[in-house]
Amino acid sequence: MQRRLFLVFLPTLYTAIDSASANDSAWNCQQSKDGKEWVCTGEAKTPEQASETTPSVKPEPAKQATPAPIEAAKPTSPVIEEPKSAEEIESPKAAPKEVIVTDSVPDKSNKTESKTAIETQNIIEQAAPTVDTTIVAPDAKPEILGTKKVLPKVDSERPGWACGAGDDKNWDCKLVGADPKGEPRPLETVESSSNLGFLEPAFDHKQEQVFSTLSSQLKYDPWQNCMSPGKSTPVYISGKDLREVTPLDVKSDYGEVFDNEISSYFGNVEVTRADQRSLSNAASYDSVSDTLDLQGNVYYSEDELALYSEAATLKLASDQAKLRDVMFITPSAPLRGRSKAVYRENKSLSRYKDVAFTSCRPGNQDWVMHASELKINKANGTGATKNAWLEFKGVPVFYTPYMSFPTDKRRLSGFLSPSPGYTQRSGFNLSVPYYWNIAPNYDATLKARYFSSRGVVLGGNMRYLTEMSNGMTSLEFMPDDSIRNKSRYVASIKNLTQFTPTISSNMDLNYVSDKNYFAELGNALSIPNFSYLKSQADIGYRTEPVSLVARVENYQSIDKAITKERLPYRKLPQISLNLNHDFESMPLNTALGSEYVWFQHNYRVNGQRMNVKPSVSFPLQTASAFLTPKLSLQHTEYLLSNQDAPGLTPGISNRQYLQNDGTYGSRTSDTISRTLPILSADSGLYFERDLELGNSAYLHTVEPRLFYLYIPKVDQQDIPIFDTALYDFGYNSLFRENRFSGSDRVQDANQMTTAVSSRLVDSKTGREKLKLSVGEIFYFRDRDVNLPGYPRETNRLSNLVTDLNAGLTDHVSVETGVQWNPNTNNLDRHRVMFHYLSEPGSIFNIGYRYRKNTINPNAISIANPLTLKNNEIKQTDMSFHWPLFDNWYAVGRWQYSLLYNSTQESFLGLEKENCCWKFSIVGRRYINNANIISTGTTTNSLLGDVQGVSQTGVFFQIELKGLSGFGDNLEQFFEQNISGYRKSEQ
Repeated sequence: MQRRLFLVFLPTLYTAIDSASANDSAWNCQQSKDGKEWVCTGEAKTPEQASETTPSVKPEPAKQATPAPIEAAKPTSPVIEEPKSAEEIESPKAAPKEVIVTDSVPDKSNKTESKTAIETQNIIEQAAPTVDTTIVAPDAKPEILGTKKVLPKVDSERPGWACGAGDDKNWDCKLVGADPKGEPRPLETVESSSNLGFLEPAFDHKQEQVFSTLSSQLKYDPWQNCMSPGKSTPVYISGKDLREVTPLDVKSDYGEVFDNEISSYFGNVEVTRADQRSLSNAASYDSVSDTLDLQGNVYYSEDELALYSEAATLKLASDQAKLRDVMFITPSAPLRGRSKAVYRENKSLSRYKDVAFTSCRPGNQDWVMHASELKINKANGTGATKNAWLEFKGVPVFYTPYMSFPTDKRRLSGFLSPSPGYTQRSGFNLSVPYYWNIAPNYDATLKARYFSSRGVVLGGNMRYLTEMSNGMTSLEFMPDDSIRNKSRYVASIKNLTQFTPTISSNMDLNYVSDKNYFAELGNALSIPNFSYLKSQADIGYRTEPVSLVARVENYQSIDKAITKERLPYRKLPQISLNLNHDFESMPLNTALGSEYVWFQHNYRVNGQRMNVKPSVSFPLQTASAFLTPKLSLQHTEYLLSNQDAPGLTPGISNRQYLQNDGTYGSRTSDTISRTLPILSADSGLYFERDLELGNSAYLHTVEPRLFYLYIPKVDQQDIPIFDTALYDFGYNSLFRENRFSGSDRVQDANQMTTAVSSRLVDSKTGREKLKLSVGEIFYFRDRDVNLPGYPRETNRLSNLVTDLNAGLTDHVSVETGVQWNPNTNNLDRHRVMFHYLSEPGSIFNIGYRYRKNTINPNAISIANPLTLKNNEIKQTDMSFHWPLFDNWYAVGRWQYSLLYNSTQESFLGLEKENCCWKFSIVGRRYINNANIISTGTTTNSLLGDVQGVSQTGVFFQIELKGLSGFGDNLEQFFEQNISGYRKSEQ
């Protein structure tokens, strides 16, 4: 698995207000004449200062406080009660009165003081409120008072020093109360040394509570589906497009407006615009400098971001901002973290000091990435860190002095995550890939793999994308395999070109140096279960009624049991033309299927085959019945060559062919033709009724079906087998016109298929709870047409096929199938599979499968090698993904052959997963080469129930969600081998 490191930080920082930075002189503080108080421009007044204009309330002098060094801010969430009037102070039992000022930020282009602003100022002066504060837990929820929301906040007016969002060396500070030394002084920020305290939590208890509050302000919980496979984060329509046309709305307990230029708001200040909302203890807006200052428990949220800060200075005109002690959540990643300071230079560039972040949900800090400095450039989609280190379970596990990474889907060159592993034959292996972003439409991945027992493999792949084409070229090369003492390689070219909307070309070319390459040097988690490496290329014209395709095809054997004499035929070329037309005015459908193929082989008879099959059908259908009669005419021509060359069997030339009676015939001509009419009629009924079972409503259906087929008998024994084989017999085979694939054989038939299906469907959910299908073919004559070496079939009845799928409960299902042979009174096939699936991640599957061998040994030397399967199977299969404790799961599979008393496939491992990281480790024992089993003078590759050479391997994967991961792609492996397993989206 290849992953690139990526981070997402504060994608939009108060874009609605178009954030900016204030200059260092934004706070203009002066000491009163008596030396007891400090008054700063834009500073929230103390309750005593706010009440000076009210004669009935006498201000009390503030208590002096000795300045102390500024510590790292620890957010708390106090609640400021509603301001009280003078009468309420004298009479505590009086009902509380509330004054809410709603105003828009003054337009700096208009210097005239509005009537609304004057009235607002008069109301504020008359109110003269006194504020009482009560400290509560940081995770306290906002209370609803009438129609106004009150944000949890801290007491920003406690005695001592309070600093604004200045630069990292010189904070803008103010003093509440008297200073014993008589003058204010800024205090330098102490450099963080968090890397020395790695055993301490990255986020303390109060910060975790703030994260919980931030999460509650979003439209959805970013971690709600993190453990639900197949479910992704909900998608909401963002309101960011409305920000430019939506006015800035400000609500507060009280406020002041000076000369229609400076507006100050105090107590429960709520600023909203479109999808953006901020809450703070105090706010001031300077329309001249277009600067907005937020102080005291600043909460900000939008569709794509939620953050908390002690103080924020936003310069709207230049899109700059300064924030101190920031805590943030980006739900799209999802990521959460903190930063001592955030400096936004413009809309694209942001700088962070002393950053820590994680993708774990609030309350979990299993992994945290730290950095002393971080830069994010949204313009080019890049980020860079200095002194970055990764903490896992409180222990540092990785450090780098410098690191760059992408912040979005744009590609960057760099090293990808390494992938280690171990196999029995090749020993320990390690793959280190490097990604090269050549151009916007070109890239490459260069990879070096080291095998402790064999040596080094060098390789890579290059992808390209043009206006018409896209594709990839791959190459791996081992200069010297120390075990086999030779060089080895594999190459691949894939290309898809769309010339026009109807004309396209596809190419997939592959070549490998030897048959053992994939078994010994391939990915041991995806050992190929095929015997041939296929290469093909085609070009086609495709529309709804017309399809014209020209193709070439070649095969290379990667199975020791398949010699070059038994390779499938090359198709050089194959041209197919198919036409189809429906008539709207009548129930009539016409079709034409045609094909030309030139089959080539070095050791077998060659031939050119032309096949044409026109057909006409009359589909008649109502809501409860259908009838489709169909008439076809199939004509095939052969032009044969290389018939006098020696054949596969000693003493038998290619001109000779094996007949159904076991004797050999000889072709007297190089041309063969065959013409056959085909008549079929498919019909069925559909019955349904409502049914109640156990207080549940169901729809019960019964669907009987009849299918009649007639094809006259034509002797085809002298036609070579190029690409034809028997279809596997099952329920769907009951309704085929030909039981052979390919065109070298067309069966003779006079038969009737009778079948019936019944379903039980839940009326509320539409889920199919049960489906039962039963069918059988009645033959009215013997079947003489067969593959070479197979005798004529004289049975009057086919196997009785029964399939049953039942959802017993919401978590338990059973699927089973039986084929009973009425002629021998035996079960030719049967299978049963039991599935249990429950959340979260509880999966258990167990089953048994049996299939009787139907291959005729006399036909092996002549028939198409693709059909040379010992299809006798006696297997048990069990797989599971089961919870143990604390999100640990046991995972495994055991496939056992009762035919050979050996294990075919097995693996066992452990998996740990939560919302922020995942770890998997498995040990696997598997078969990757089949034994060569002799049957007289022939050989057979056992691809059904395999008896072969096994080896073992150990594989693992670790993923830090939202960051990176390394190891093998075990999730994909589990999906392929454990029924019901689904990998999580995050």
